[in-house]
Amino acid sequence: MSPLLQRSRPLSLLLGISLGLSSSIIPAQTPTPPPQTIEEALHRMSDLAGIIFVGEVTAIREQPGQRGASGFVEIDFRIYQAVRGCTAGSTYTLREWAGLWEAGDQRYRIGQRLLMMLHSPTASGISSPVDGMNGAIPVLPAPSSSQVLAGADAAPQPLDADLRWIAAQIARPALYTASDAQVTAQSAPNPPSTATLQAVQQTPLPSVVQMLSSWQKVIP
Repeated sequence: MSPLLQRSRPLSLLLGISLGLSSSIIPAQTPTPPPQTIEEALHRMSDLAGIIFVGEVTAIREQPGQRGASGFVEIDFRIYQAVRGCTAGSTYTLREWAGLWEAGDQRYRIGQRLLMMLHSPTASGISSPVDGMNGAIPVLPAPSSSQVLAGADAAPQPLDADLRWIAAQIARPALYTASDAQVTAQSAPNPPSTATLQAVQQTPLPSVVQMLSSWQKVIP
């Protein structure tokens, strides 16, 4: 046997022992299973969010980068309901990396109402919605209020949280009903039609906000 091979054998043996010890110490990580219900999906997103609120987009500004650095886009929100990390009645400015707006992608529009679940900002103030744009949940007029006329004496317009995009990612189809305190899931024996999904997955906004407010942030 050559001297080179003789010198390399102890090294290879040491590496083999080291790898064996490492595999016995570090447990194998199993992938996180997809959520089974919309409530579970929202709970996971809530755990990842440092800031949660219901608000309306009031301004959008592009800010170019300096010295070759990437720029960013600022989006101002008027906060109607604060759940975590902000104050109702104030203005929150979301600062997103400009790369998210490439190819003319208009991620928000002025006047749009959204339930926002945002990551905590970085040291440079950059943030983004949890799970991509799934964390920017559209807020829509409830179907039952579509015929209500606005006026000085009109009652507040009922609003729904549009959860269809989140529902599309759950592991199995389900029908959803809202109560005053929570969103519950009832397994459907057969996949519901698109029209049914659209109707049941637009959940009263107060129910969703109350549910999010009841959860304490859990660090994954």
